[in-house]
Amino acid sequence: MTDIAMAAMVETYFRGVDLRDGAMILSVMTPDCRFHVETHGDAVVGHAAIAAMFAHIWQSPGSVVHDNFIHTVDPMAGRIASQFRVTYNRADGSVMVKSNANVFTLRGALFADVAVYMAGENRLKPAPRG
Repeated sequence: MTDIAMAAMVETYFRGVDLRDGAMILSVMTPDCRFHVETHGDAVVGHAAIAAMFAHIWQSPGSVVHDNFIHTVDPMAGRIASQFRVTYNRADGSVMVKSNANVFTLRGALFADVAVYMAGENRLKPAPRG
């Protein structure tokens, strides 16, 4: 896979996050993808758990925008590291801006592992089991 194609997959993932489109997010992940927030010790595995996690966090009002991407791609290793800005527009009108990074690892043409490194509070908490 080319550098450009890998970067496009990352940006598709983030477009899905920003648009609250679970199908778009899962379209770039293997069914058994491991999604983990390294800086906070949270992890989920598989489409169902990842979809539940995003559905849970999307219950909060407000919006998020990911932009200003800097991608470092290693096609031979099937890995891409992406640094980016995250802007949270909260329901109370406040704005929080972070600089975060993710490392995406491919298996075939899909992400099999997504490692998240985020500053500050963890917005990506797994959904409660019930």
